[in-house]
Amino acid sequence: MRTKKKSVAAPRFADLNTPEAAEHFRKVVAEFGKKVTRSRAAARKFMIETGIWDKSGRLTKTYRS
Repeated sequence: MRTKKKSVAAPRFADLNTPEAAEHFRKVVAEFGKKVTRSRAAARKFMIETGIWDKSGRLTKTYRS
């Protein structure tokens, strides 16, 4: 049985334009990017879950030109 990974509560910033808030954002985005791009399968799963690709790997109607 898999256990659910506990996420650490993000600090609340009253002013999002502070250097601390910007640094926190950079760290969160970098961590997310590593998670999504750790493998081709993880990237494909993300693209399908967000609705960018359909299950066959083609762009969804919203993203076609």
